[in-house]
Amino acid sequence: MDLIVIADPFDRLDPEVDTTLGLIAAAQRRGHGVRCCTVSDLAISGGRPRARVRGLHEPSPGSWADLGSADVVLFRTDPPVDRRYVDATLILDLVDARHTLLVNDPRGVRLANEKLWALQFPELCPPTLVSSDGELIASFVAEHGCCVAKPIDGHAGRGVLRLDPTDPNRASIVELLTERGGRPIVVQPWLEAVHAGNKRIFLHDGEPAGAVLRFPDGDDFRIGRPAVVAELTRRDREICARVGPALRALGLVLVGLDVIGDHLIEVNVTSSGALHKADRLLGTSLCDDFIHLLETSVNHRREP
Repeated sequence: MDLIVIADPFDRLDPEVDTTLGLIAAAQRRGHGVRCCTVSDLAISGGRPRARVRGLHEPSPGSWADLGSADVVLFRTDPPVDRRYVDATLILDLVDARHTLLVNDPRGVRLANEKLWALQFPELCPPTLVSSDGELIASFVAEHGCCVAKPIDGHAGRGVLRLDPTDPNRASIVELLTERGGRPIVVQPWLEAVHAGNKRIFLHDGEPAGAVLRFPDGDDFRIGRPAVVAELTRRDREICARVGPALRALGLVLVGLDVIGDHLIEVNVTSSGALHKADRLLGTSLCDDFIHLLETSVNHRREP
């Protein structure tokens, strides 16, 4: 296979745990060609989507290539899904998905917000409020007690705060997160089940490929690195069976579900991570397994 990987600048990525680098290493181990670029290297020229690509360790600037010439384009740029990110997806829209596998499909990424998409399956999620209204948020916290508030476009735990009904800073926290009532946030009850682990379930083309547990890190209530390989419960499989086909239909091939207890919390579809972390820390083979899935998909596309 010929892969083009679109990612953040590679000198900022940690080779020990970064999933993008783990996938590249797995592809190279299996004999595949890999060329790399960033979103700044994308262009449309002559009506064709192009990228200025180079080998992983080759110096800039590289050479221009038609993205449609690759078997697979891995779009691995970290969120937030801001203007720069969306502009990149619009360029990728011009790649013919009949000939080149897009992981993940840019149209699906735009549709499946990581914090909100799961709410179309309310029976799988905890009680959730999405609002910028301070009074609504205060009522929700009064009803549910300690809550977690987070920005809609957040990632990697950034901007995630606890809202305690007795905290004298609560109103100020809400004001800060909502930008004085001008921006909605996500509020959910604090789930005590998190002490038993936040489970990351890896979906490969809509099917569960493995799972790990992560735990709050010391005094920080947010979630740390993968700590142990996890078994899938009956409820986990029910969640996967409900959302997997819908994610596959959107072209979202590599997805990470965050599950606490019986509840689906987030659906990670941008640069879904933790595969390489799990491989390095726990001895799994998730990166190689995913490249094998890509091999199978590309071979099927080549069949007459």
